[in-house]
Amino acid sequence: MKHEATVLLIAWLSTGSLFAGLIVRQDKNGHIILTNTIEGFNPKKNKITFKPSSYSTTIPTQYKDKIQSLTQKHDLREDLVIAVAKAESSFNPFAVSPKGAVGLMQLMKSTAQQYGVFNRYNAHDNLEAGVKHLKYLYQKYNGNIPLILAAYNAGEKSVQKYNGIPPYPETKQYIRRVMSLMGMSYTFSPTVRPKTKIYKYTTAAGKTIITDTLPDEIAGHIEIIN
Repeated sequence: MKHEATVLLIAWLSTGSLFAGLIVRQDKNGHIILTNTIEGFNPKKNKITFKPSSYSTTIPTQYKDKIQSLTQKHDLREDLVIAVAKAESSFNPFAVSPKGAVGLMQLMKSTAQQYGVFNRYNAHDNLEAGVKHLKYLYQKYNGNIPLILAAYNAGEKSVQKYNGIPPYPETKQYIRRVMSLMGMSYTFSPTVRPKTKIYKYTTAAGKTIITDTLPDEIAGHIEIIN
């Protein structure tokens, strides 16, 4: 989907780093641009900042090796997969959510079947399906990490409905959690609510009604006024 507002990434790296003081801008097409100026920077918009990663010492060895192998196979960011697995299940292959998501990557049954997984408790199959789904979302949203995570957590339909990150507290907390594990933080802009259509129609009896909800059966002229 198109993301009109430019997402700004500010590199916060160690003192003396080659990239210290640079601003990394990700445009709507997912292209990364490095600059030492702040022209066009709007602090009121969504922004991503980098900070020291917090996941490096908490990955079970067997899953780290699997994730490294799978991310190389499917050409996907290793830190994204590690952070999602940590946030979703804390690397517990037998984790089950109240909504029925299962395993390391907390796959719903429909998502697992989409990627050919019938035993969601199989750690390798679960991981690979999760990696494939993240890669699909990564390509769909042009590498926009907050949108990728929003879609992974709340579903693509919710992202489409709100033309961006849905205003669900759980989803916002999830995005913050995963990005923190990746060594990033995220500031949310005010939610843009989907536009509601307003209808004006005249009944067969000549009565004019303005509403945002049409009845099942209408006999008369209908006009969309907003």
